[in-house]
Amino acid sequence: MSGNSAIALGRRGERRAAWFYRLRGYSIVERNLRLRAGEIDLIVRRGRTVVIVEVKTRQSRVAGEGFDAVDRRKRERLVRLGDQYAATHPGVQLRYDILSLHWNGWRFEVTHFPDAFRPVADATRPWIWRA
Repeated sequence: MSGNSAIALGRRGERRAAWFYRLRGYSIVERNLRLRAGEIDLIVRRGRTVVIVEVKTRQSRVAGEGFDAVDRRKRERLVRLGDQYAATHPGVQLRYDILSLHWNGWRFEVTHFPDAFRPVADATRPWIWRA
């Protein structure tokens, strides 16, 4: 797959992810929000629950499912991003979801991992969050 088609597939996947959440009563707060620690693909909200969504779109399963790409380092980066977001939006309850989309040639197959992981304070350094 060429770089341009991979970018186009990713954009289509992110649009599909936004639709997935809207159908479930969430409002779209942000798309591709850039912060100091990186970028959040999608932020959605329902009530006080704000969901930080990592969207992974694949056209082939050769390299594994999209959710396989969300390793510990990526989860910890998402937690840092969530902290940055929450610092400017007090009173929200954060949740971290992974939405894995596979394009099978005619439609997206969606695998949703609600509350995919939770931050835990490091026992020896409680100011550092692990995921």
